[in-house]
Amino acid sequence: MKAMSAEKILAYYNRREAAIAAERESPYDFGFELGPWKMADEQLASHSELLLMGGNRAGKSELCAKRVVQCLTENPGTVIWCLTETSANSIQFQQALVFKYLKPEHKRLGRTPTGYLTYSIKNGFTAAKFVLPNKSVCIFRNWSQDISTIEGGEIGCPEPPVKGTHNIGFWADELVPLPWVETLRYRCVTRSHREADGVVRSAKGLISFTAVDGWNPTVKSLLTGARTVKSTEADLLPGETVPLVQQPLRKASSIVYFHTAENPFGGWEAMKATLDGEKREVILCRAYGVPVKASRAIFPLLSDKNYREPEKIPILADPESNPATWVLSIDPAGAKPWSMILIGIDAHGVAWVVKEFPDFGNFGAWIDMTGGDKLRGGEASKPNGYGILDYCEIIREMEGDRKCHRIIDPRLGAASYQKAEGSSNIIDDLLDENLTAYPAEALDIETGLQAINNLLAWKPEEPMSLENKPRLMISEECQNTISCMQEYQVGDLKHPAKDFVDCIRMFAVGAFEHFEDEDMAISKPRGY
Repeated sequence: MKAMSAEKILAYYNRREAAIAAERESPYDFGFELGPWKMADEQLASHSELLLMGGNRAGKSELCAKRVVQCLTENPGTVIWCLTETSANSIQFQQALVFKYLKPEHKRLGRTPTGYLTYSIKNGFTAAKFVLPNKSVCIFRNWSQDISTIEGGEIGCPEPPVKGTHNIGFWADELVPLPWVETLRYRCVTRSHREADGVVRSAKGLISFTAVDGWNPTVKSLLTGARTVKSTEADLLPGETVPLVQQPLRKASSIVYFHTAENPFGGWEAMKATLDGEKREVILCRAYGVPVKASRAIFPLLSDKNYREPEKIPILADPESNPATWVLSIDPAGAKPWSMILIGIDAHGVAWVVKEFPDFGNFGAWIDMTGGDKLRGGEASKPNGYGILDYCEIIREMEGDRKCHRIIDPRLGAASYQKAEGSSNIIDDLLDENLTAYPAEALDIETGLQAINNLLAWKPEEPMSLENKPRLMISEECQNTISCMQEYQVGDLKHPAKDFVDCIRMFAVGAFEHFEDEDMAISKPRGY
């Protein structure tokens, strides 16, 4: 500025003021878009549902409102539902934001042969609805209404959306109940279109959420088992990283985090001062939009740092340079499928869970989180009709050409049952197929859970190193194992998540170590 002439300064000032005035007049055409918005658009382009987790004043609702209006404006005949908790909240927040992003000529529309839009700050849109001249309709609902009000409707774009917009069906803001989300997903299906990547996707759902109240059932259903795709350092929590993008178990969904620091209009400096000295959980929630589960978590140190992509697991990527001792942990069942995990222990004493059965990719989820706080068995836990020969084949497939030590639940493995040839048990039946399985240590559950936590123990606030590391790591492909460990609770012997945890528990109490082949060689006897 000092090197500029008075004329140039005046010209710069006039351009600046003109830009500000244009943005105030029409944020639709001239509004400033935050950096994370591009990240959200990228995920919307490849998914049918986006959960936007945001810190306070992070700009997630602004994004939703603008994308809703863009979709309505550019795609004739579109129907979008905007939902929030109550009618008052809808008027005060959602309707006000949607009105902000309407084109100036639409804000003054009134009643026309093909459109109708009237709005007041006090009452919002007349009848909680407006129709644009291109016959696009926006309807505002709330879940204090009966859920039957959204049954049977079709939402989204009737034709493929024009370039630069998304086929949006609904926007649910804050604490949307899980049954509503499930119903909304099916309302989006009938307006599906083939997208740029060749995949047919339904109309898209936007869910914006500030995690002040922790995990509600909707957030829990998406975050449990989700893996972090992109992360960044948390400047308010030295040594920690926080997620930017996560992929839930539900492949059609994605999770994007809006951090308050990324919004230059969000008062970040004041937020930092307010959070100074606050608890870690409060900082994660308020600044980074990361909800923190209740302290009843059985494995508190289990986190994204325990998960690795298969190609980045040394004993899989380069087994010749990174030899491992292999253990297959088997938890047989009655009507349910058996649960099995394959674990390799490397030379540094780290146990890597690299395979599971039933796996999420082929059999679906072992636990079903759509019931809210009441966990149910998922698709993979339903009876599959397998017999002992089927499980023997699965075991051989999991092990490949590895030399594996097999352990099995000592109670069910040795439990007698009758067959045509007489009395038998699972351990003997496996042995008949040349598969030797040894009963696992029969220690109590609490001892086993402590053994798992011993493997997970390290100092996460310090850099990971050979001296400071968790000794239990899990492949991201073992999503049923991950989700069961996240959701497991003590006390219920029929808890849907217990089976894969039992597999880990049997391994943990066995205190397995890595041995080289020469360590197990028979030494030459010596005399005195």
